[in-house]
Amino acid sequence: MAHGPVRRLVRSLLCFAWVVTALAPVGFAFERRAAFEVAAFWFAMCLGAALTSPWKRGMAWAALLIAQVVAAFEAARLTGWFANLGAAPWRLCAFSLAGLAAMGLVRYAYRRPFTWLLYNGVAQIGLVAVSLTHPAAGVCLELMCLGLMLALFALARWEGAVARPSDWRRAAGVGAGIILCGAACALAAPKAPLVPGVARIVMSLVPRTPARTGYSLDDSHLGGSLVTDPQPILEMRAPVPLDLRGQVLSDYTGQGWVSVPLDGSDVATAAIGQPLPGGLPFAHVAYRAMDVTVSVKGTVNTTDLLAPYAVDRVLRLPGLYGNEFALDTVQGNIKAAPLGPGESYEVEVAVPNNPYARLASVGAPFVAVRRDIPASIRSFDTQLPAELPASVRQLAARIVAQGHAVTEYEMVNAIIQYLAAHERYDVSDVPVPQPGQDYVAQFLFDTHRGYCDNFASAAAVMLRTLGVPARFVTGFAVGAQNEVAPDTYVVSEADAHAWIEVYFPEFGWIPFDATPGFAMTFAPSSAPTRGAHGTLAPGTRRHSEAPASPPVVRREPLVVASVALGGAAAALGALWAARRARRRRASRQEERGEFLRLVREARAALDLPPSATLRHLRPLAERAGASDAFGPWLRAAEAKLYGAESKACEPADWRDLSATLSEWLEAASRAGAERIR
Repeated sequence: MAHGPVRRLVRSLLCFAWVVTALAPVGFAFERRAAFEVAAFWFAMCLGAALTSPWKRGMAWAALLIAQVVAAFEAARLTGWFANLGAAPWRLCAFSLAGLAAMGLVRYAYRRPFTWLLYNGVAQIGLVAVSLTHPAAGVCLELMCLGLMLALFALARWEGAVARPSDWRRAAGVGAGIILCGAACALAAPKAPLVPGVARIVMSLVPRTPARTGYSLDDSHLGGSLVTDPQPILEMRAPVPLDLRGQVLSDYTGQGWVSVPLDGSDVATAAIGQPLPGGLPFAHVAYRAMDVTVSVKGTVNTTDLLAPYAVDRVLRLPGLYGNEFALDTVQGNIKAAPLGPGESYEVEVAVPNNPYARLASVGAPFVAVRRDIPASIRSFDTQLPAELPASVRQLAARIVAQGHAVTEYEMVNAIIQYLAAHERYDVSDVPVPQPGQDYVAQFLFDTHRGYCDNFASAAAVMLRTLGVPARFVTGFAVGAQNEVAPDTYVVSEADAHAWIEVYFPEFGWIPFDATPGFAMTFAPSSAPTRGAHGTLAPGTRRHSEAPASPPVVRREPLVVASVALGGAAAALGALWAARRARRRRASRQEERGEFLRLVREARAALDLPPSATLRHLRPLAERAGASDAFGPWLRAAEAKLYGAESKACEPADWRDLSATLSEWLEAASRAGAERIR
């Protein structure tokens, strides 16, 4: 390591590792591929730093900079960034240069303990904030950052720049303060009652309560607390916010929902650009047609195509053979090849215009229209397990009777109102059904708390006990809060949601959201009507209304602002502490110098050689008439000067010691002058 280029390379690589660790959360705000490309650019610049000749280093760095700029704009041209995000290539170049500047600052700061600790304080506060949503990644990055901080600190000490043992104690103390300050900022930030990081830790310690983590095509075993991830996975371009309907399931097992068994007659093929076989799932309802584009941004299963309700035709879909795709005609699921990040598809959808008002206008009792339900729908969508507790059927009948619900819409309304009034929305502390225990019965009679899976399942099952066809739907609830640009909505795992579809003989399948505080996006925005119990009628609550307990944990601006303010406060505090310590150290040096100057005057007054110790100054105290005070002064001065701490003496200050010695010099001088007279 004594060789110059190797030493420079090791130093550059340590600085590179620290910068990558500290800026990792910012880097992953870009596309992951772009972040990796920027890291590769930084790494290449570090390798160039090992060249011994300044000219060679300059030429290598200039070539890398030019290549990075060209690569950024070429990537923007190929991926269409110029059309969608015109500033993206410039941001990428700026981020690349910012990383180089950060490495330069790190190379400057790691030799200066206070500046280096200040940098690490800011980085640690940011990484602690990352732990709010990504606990494992946040903790790993924090430990890596601290490890690299100490490694660079050790390198500086090995190079002779940091030689005082007290610096290690200072580093340990300030490092602990950094972590505590960052953790306090993160905990003080406003957030939902259950932070995902805490939830994951808790769930890992409770083996019988597994956590569900957002959208999944496996709903066969429901239950357990909910842990969500705000990482974006989809982007939707549409003129208005629209819910994304993913998978529809019709078979309730008592533990969850599964797809009905399908044979060849239950699967149809459809072509790109052609209307889906069977037409729209609803009829005799006014609707608006619009084109919607969905882009995949992260890891999400799209084999059951995610699209707004309801798809009329698929206009573009990658990965098809023969320009055709499959359609589940029983449950209405569009089957597609799985899509990866960067791929997109386009659909033409029909969005109903307030179907609930049309349904409420129907006065025919359900018993009179029930015979018009097709036999296939009665077979699949009123199915219930033989083991379903009778108490569920009895409760559903009692709700309808007490609400005087006669029409099918009134029955749906009564069930949803009951759930909103008697069950509590909660994403935490939601148990899994015991072996042999029905999922819906546990929710209705035991726990009385749950989230969208519980409410949707309970509504569907109770409606089925009344002979009303209903099925379970999973997808994403998209509202105005998801809008990041005009007509552009970003969707994350935290937006995963479940609702139901109910079949009306004249109108077909109509969606309802049974979860309190949520509604389908096409629900009317006018003043809601009230049910018999004073609660809101189904379909009247908006996604923008916050439920009693927030369904997901989102990165609110207040969280970012509070963490940023905390980081700024910690940085200013560390800077103030460093300056104050530097001033105090300088002041102590001045006071010590003044004391030594007075000692030299005392030696000169007594005609003592420069090698004389403090003990030889006793005659000075005797001349001043302070013989008794010399002993305590001597012990305090020796303890202060040589570090020989003694329990017998009180701690003294340089100014006190200097003041006493100055008094003795003045008294001795006056006594000498009197003797001369």
